[in-house]
Amino acid sequence: MTAILLQRESKQARWSQRIAIFSAQVAIISLVLHRFDFLGAKAATNLLGLGALGGLFACVLAVAALVRIWGQGLLGGGRAATGAVIGLALMAGPMLYLPDLLTRPKINDITTDAQQPPRFEKVAARRGEGANSVAYAGDSIYEKQAEAYPDIRPMVLERSSEEAFDLAREAVVRLNWEIVDARKPEGASPGHIEAVARTLVMGYADDIVIRVAAISNEARIDVRSASRFGEHDFGANAKRIRRLFKEVKAGLEKGERQALEVALAKRAKDAREQQKRLREERAKAKREEEARLAKLREEARREELKRLSELQQEAHRIEQGLSPLGIPGAQAPTERPRARASRRDSHRFWEQFGE
Repeated sequence: MTAILLQRESKQARWSQRIAIFSAQVAIISLVLHRFDFLGAKAATNLLGLGALGGLFACVLAVAALVRIWGQGLLGGGRAATGAVIGLALMAGPMLYLPDLLTRPKINDITTDAQQPPRFEKVAARRGEGANSVAYAGDSIYEKQAEAYPDIRPMVLERSSEEAFDLAREAVVRLNWEIVDARKPEGASPGHIEAVARTLVMGYADDIVIRVAAISNEARIDVRSASRFGEHDFGANAKRIRRLFKEVKAGLEKGERQALEVALAKRAKDAREQQKRLREERAKAKREEEARLAKLREEARREELKRLSELQQEAHRIEQGLSPLGIPGAQAPTERPRARASRRDSHRFWEQFGE
């Protein structure tokens, strides 16, 4: 007869795995339904909280199961490990926000101008039941903001309000925010942009309004970012304003680089055209100089030919017995009379002083 040794499985391990899988299903379903707008933000948040709580409970049961398995030699180590891993994954999301929850103030509306904050207009109609109010809370909330986020201030640009508005609008487009309303500045009326930003994972919607006003020869950009739901934004609105200003600066630097590149390209083009004009002027001057030299050579040749013709005519006259003036009958002066005079003089000399 063979004895069979039966081992028990830890109940805590089984329940840890079951609770972890169920909580993960709840979290995933709530995330998908909210992402596609089938579930409200409050309900989705509550379900996510329930999933995280289930993950915590699964981790506690997994630890208890592992202790019993180690001490009593029970089965179920794989189930306990599965429950612990899934439970930790469910708790990871809330744990990431824990430092901001403990260090950031409990506010959900950030603005660069507390005295006259930009107003939500068309975005306000999108806020459903249970959403936060679009009215600004006032000095009580701004004092907390100033203490926690002293760098959130208006941006002043040495540009016209139209240029600053275009920079802000381009920044919103690059950030992939949904533009609900955009009105360019006209006269004394400032520019106005309303947009909606969604979080990456859950797709929570937060609202942004941007105001671009002209001040002297500059433009001032004020921004307000507010959460639709919840009393605590975990610093998200301040980060969103910083990202916007960073994109505006990047667009400004890009525009300056483009302007510089255009200026350099224009300067290079002007230099090439100037060099081309210089080459053409030099070629033209060379052609003119060659033409002038050719003309001078032609004139010199003609003068030479004329002089040669005159000499030939003079020689012909001499041969014909004509005077240099061309008078018929006049004898041209020759060397023969001089020769005869010399012979007479020598004859007289020898007659007087000869032997």
